[in-house]
Amino acid sequence: MKRKIRFYSIRLKLLAVYMMLLLMTSLTLFAFFVYRFHRVYKEQADSHLADVMSMSTSNISGMIEQIDQLSVSILIDRTVQSNLREINRKNEVNSKEDANGGMVKESTAVNKAAISSQVRGSVFNIRGIISLRIYPQNGDEVLVGTTNREYLEYSMSEEAIYEANGAALWGMAGEEHYLCLARTILSIDDMQPLGYLVIVCKNEYLSDKLKVIPTEYSSLVYLLDDNSRVVASSAEEFVRKTFPYKMFGTEMTSTGMIQDPVTMEQSYYYAGIPLQNGWRLITTVSTKQLTQGILMSVMQIAALLVTALAVSVLLTVIAVRKLMAPTQKLLDGMSAFGNGQMDVRVDTDGKDEIGQIGMAYNHMADNIQNLMEKVYSLELSTKQAEIDFLKMQINPHFLYNSLDTISWLGYTSGNEDISDIAVSLAKLLRASINRADMVMVLDEMKIIDSYLLIQQYRFKDKIQVERKIEEEAYECYMPGFLLQPLIENSIIHGLEGQTESGRLYIKIVTCEGGKNLYFAIGDDGKGMGQEQLNEIRKQFVNIGTGNSIGLANAYRRLMLLYGEACQFQIESALGKGTRISFYIPVTREIVDE
Repeated sequence: MKRKIRFYSIRLKLLAVYMMLLLMTSLTLFAFFVYRFHRVYKEQADSHLADVMSMSTSNISGMIEQIDQLSVSILIDRTVQSNLREINRKNEVNSKEDANGGMVKESTAVNKAAISSQVRGSVFNIRGIISLRIYPQNGDEVLVGTTNREYLEYSMSEEAIYEANGAALWGMAGEEHYLCLARTILSIDDMQPLGYLVIVCKNEYLSDKLKVIPTEYSSLVYLLDDNSRVVASSAEEFVRKTFPYKMFGTEMTSTGMIQDPVTMEQSYYYAGIPLQNGWRLITTVSTKQLTQGILMSVMQIAALLVTALAVSVLLTVIAVRKLMAPTQKLLDGMSAFGNGQMDVRVDTDGKDEIGQIGMAYNHMADNIQNLMEKVYSLELSTKQAEIDFLKMQINPHFLYNSLDTISWLGYTSGNEDISDIAVSLAKLLRASINRADMVMVLDEMKIIDSYLLIQQYRFKDKIQVERKIEEEAYECYMPGFLLQPLIENSIIHGLEGQTESGRLYIKIVTCEGGKNLYFAIGDDGKGMGQEQLNEIRKQFVNIGTGNSIGLANAYRRLMLLYGEACQFQIESALGKGTRISFYIPVTREIVDE
């Protein structure tokens, strides 16, 4: 049953590796497509915003140019200029007469009416203009318009208007923040200021032009003055408010991402170049509108990849099952042979590596069956005679060759675990047959390494081995094959029955000034109670009884060689583990007798 678990785990590992590779490939492609779609939609958004900006700039520039040309035509008009001179002259005379005692003042009403009559037609030919206000130098007002007769406070001062010396100044006026253009009226004769004019427009004058722009997305457009106030917008509720981002200077690039102040959504923005009056257009589009298109494309790609992944997994499962079928036959045959069905052989009709392994296994099974039949056919009178007889009959070289064959088969089939186990078992077999009375600690540890390697494949990570061996201890001599039974006892009786992982430790150090070697073999396994511990100590005296024959043999060998000086001890506690320790004199060389 354990072999089946390993077999199925290999198949699952193959599927897992394929799934991982396929999943990584799919995720890479998916990420590439998502990135690509995002780039494409971002480029489309930039192109769309650039188109909106171009149309908005064209519309706004046209309207600004129209008002600007109107202001130019008014300030160079001969009638306007002559009447303004006359108004300025009369105001100057009137102010002198007031200073001299209040004589009859000259009226400017005729001149104001002449100016109003001259420019009225031009002013009201442009839709959106509320009024035209002309201010002579004395601050008096010539109003052309039927509405908006209240006093207006302009965002630009009179000094700033005169300092501009005829250049157009754009700003806002009154509590309603009407759009207005102010300009100095210079005499065309001597270029001296005669006064200034202010053209006042409706709030919606420019906003209406921003609403009629056709757009694929729900874009919002803002017109900002140089103080970042919203002069006009396709969202009228935000007009006259301050834009929360500084779009002038070098603080922000011409494109990027902001939170739209109207929708409060994350949006792409595109900032146009400043217009002729210094104002700037900003257009935004919500990223949600772009991500909806990206999401649809991503969902289609994801559905395609999931379908391809499911089909690939199904085909892979079928292929792996077909490829692993001969291995299942081989595994079933080996399991049956291991359960005592010595006549079971594997059907090796394949020509691949699995078929070769099956043939080698059948040959090995024939050899083992023949060997076991010979062994079982022997009749021995006593147990010791049976052991001696087996030692005479078993050909070590045949076992070495068989283990070498197993190792070679495991290595050539890609299963290095079988190869390592076979090599380690061969080392243990050779050491047990060619057992020397005294060996170096270094050689003894090589035997232990081979044994622990086999146990490692059996228990995997369940047993952790810790070593503390002094370097000078490796060159000392000790009784051969002494530690292996003690370590085997710790594994079988202490750690094997545990469900959780355990620790096995080996300690070999010099002590008492380098005169003795101290050995300790222990584990943190299930341990023993005092009653069971006393029973094992009794078995040391009556060797050959109980379940701790290897432990008793090690104790008897130490007693025969060193007597009570070895101080052999066994300590244990339930749930805490067991420790076996002893001392032997340090021996650095062996003299042949």
